[in-house]
Amino acid sequence: MNLDELLKEAITKPEKRSVFLQTLIKSDVYVICKQPVKQDQTAGGISMELVTTQNPDGDIFIPFFTSYRAVQQFAKRYVNCYRLNCLRLFDLIQSASAVLNPNSYGKEFSSQEIKSILMVAKNLNIPAISMKEEETIEYRRCQKDVEHLIRPMVRYLARQANVDSCYVLDMIRGCERPQTLFVFDMIGNTRKLFFPLSKYMQNYTKSGDSLVFLSLEEAAAKKAIEGIEPFYIRKKRYFER
Repeated sequence: MNLDELLKEAITKPEKRSVFLQTLIKSDVYVICKQPVKQDQTAGGISMELVTTQNPDGDIFIPFFTSYRAVQQFAKRYVNCYRLNCLRLFDLIQSASAVLNPNSYGKEFSSQEIKSILMVAKNLNIPAISMKEEETIEYRRCQKDVEHLIRPMVRYLARQANVDSCYVLDMIRGCERPQTLFVFDMIGNTRKLFFPLSKYMQNYTKSGDSLVFLSLEEAAAKKAIEGIEPFYIRKKRYFER
């Protein structure tokens, strides 16, 4: 049973909440960042600025999520997100309140509750170590028909001078349902392409579709497309022939 399923069960069954909490603090979660996460060359580790939001009462809290899919459902657009161990996140934000999966089935954690969880984890000697993401992601050829996505994608890319080719495949993160991954061989700013493209593709997605975009410059993308042929190749201009 994955973290999403445990959370749903814990909401309706109080006796399951202890199991959910024990699983949560050993799991990786996702946060939304205002800017892409950067390596801190001086102090080591990373530097990130987390997004905050308000509940209906005006209280400020930090949203975090059980899965990348939950991030997409909340944001409804392309956002910078980062994956880290939940206990590590709690250690970073212990003076703030946080909400897991806001605007959905979820749970709120007060700063006092977060500090209590950290104390229990310390007493039980539970380490705050994230899983290596590359070891929990699987890539494969698309197992379902995605022609309804490919046709509009080709039309859109035909107007983009900075995209040379595009690949499509399935991406599976841990126990989550497969997502459709598009990998772009491109130059220039990915955000300038991905943000408007994600809005454009919303007109063509069907129930159950979840799209992910990656530039071929990413190491994960190079690994993903091994053995995959592009479905789109930009026509060469006259001076490129």
